[in-house]
Amino acid sequence: MKGCPPATLDPSIYGPVIDRALREDLGDKGDVTTTAVVPPGTEIKACLATREKGRVAGLPVALEVFHRLDPEINVRVLHEDGADVGAGTMIATVEGPARPILTGERTALNILTRLCGIATATRRVVEAIQPYPTRVACT
Repeated sequence: MKGCPPATLDPSIYGPVIDRALREDLGDKGDVTTTAVVPPGTEIKACLATREKGRVAGLPVALEVFHRLDPEINVRVLHEDGADVGAGTMIATVEGPARPILTGERTALNILTRLCGIATATRRVVEAIQPYPTRVACT
């Protein structure tokens, strides 16, 4: 996928999760709404933005969803994993054929919000225990 940063995890770890999520979301018929409403060849640019302040996590994994649906989709990462961002911050853009982008957006956002939520909660715990001789060992 053009413009995608390298994932720090081996795709063999998260690839099956993406495949299962897409199968669950699309079933045997695919994205019937997008197919019915969006004409073939339509191009779009989508922005992935935060609703709340937090830590970015899992962006390469979420962007892989789009790559699975169309390897030619272009992405632009504006904030890498580990970045702390404010509410309303655009963290990436996805540009290309509308159908695969719309087909993958729910799955990609579910993955991204889950991983960002875990990272944000973990960051808060790390900050809270900083005065003590303690470390977070696992999330």
